[in-house]
Amino acid sequence: MPGADPESFKYAMRTFATGVVIVTVEQGGRLSGLTINSCCSISTSPPQILISLAHTASCRESLLARGRFGVSILAAEQRELAELGAVPGGPKVVDVFCERADDAGTARIAGALAHLDCSVAKTFEVSDHTLVIGAVERAIVGRGAEVPGEPLLYFDRTFHRLGEPI
Repeated sequence: MPGADPESFKYAMRTFATGVVIVTVEQGGRLSGLTINSCCSISTSPPQILISLAHTASCRESLLARGRFGVSILAAEQRELAELGAVPGGPKVVDVFCERADDAGTARIAGALAHLDCSVAKTFEVSDHTLVIGAVERAIVGRGAEVPGEPLLYFDRTFHRLGEPI
């Protein structure tokens, strides 16, 4: 069965607003980051998420080889970092933007609204992407005692802030 016209499909998906995350993976002693908006929760019992990585994604091979990754949910003021992680091409080193709570988990983006330490539970090859099911081993929310903050959103190929509740 023929699929939808690719350009029409892209246009339709531009109307779907999403949050923005950076996937972090250790590569050769450095921390690489990749901005994605294809991330969602799968279940709470056990806690699992799904991320989708293009076969050409800069961190895909390292993520699959290591079997571990972090997901930092970005705040609105982290737009420039999101843009850095979205540049096509080789690994994007993000060490300078990261912090570690301890040696037990993956490094997280400093100032992120939340961070998930994950291990790869399953992978599925679908067309030109790898779907990764991550078992969430630890969830860190907020910035200490502060209210988490405002999320960074992606809509119509542009980053946005959250608007007023309706």
